[in-house]
Amino acid sequence: MKAATVHQIKKELETSSPQRVLSLLLRVIKSKTENKELISYLLFDEDNLSGYIADLREDVSELLKDVKYLPSYQVKRSLRKALKFITKYAKYTGVKETEAELLVHLCKLMQGQGLASGPNKMANSIYAKQVEKVEKLIPFLHEELQFDYKEELVGLKKSIKINYY
Repeated sequence: MKAATVHQIKKELETSSPQRVLSLLLRVIKSKTENKELISYLLFDEDNLSGYIADLREDVSELLKDVKYLPSYQVKRSLRKALKFITKYAKYTGVKETEAELLVHLCKLMQGQGLASGPNKMANSIYAKQVEKVEKLIPFLHEELQFDYKEELVGLKKSIKINYY
């Protein structure tokens, strides 16, 4: 079976009754958790982006609360879980600022727990990659934000531990 194009679906939805559109939407929401999360964001959080980002920052902090006390393989797992969380929820906003803000927050948490420059090579690598990712996001941000994030990056780059093999 071949899926219809977005144009075809839009045209069909425009001709459908509001009750039919509502029932279709509810059916789509029930089929996948990600759809429900996206609709929840669009309905309740889209108007308050700063509050949404603050909630996500708290969730990321909670995910990494006691990560420094874990064995190294669980540290890696926890960091990957946090990165997956950030990517997933930042995608809903469609704004690069959200991802940059959350990645900077993650890096600061890693710095605070000594994971950025500690003995765990995997954590060091993840930290360096996230700093690099933030650096790549900066050109897509508003000019005023670019300056702020460039200053943040200077502080984050100081913690990168370079391992020579």
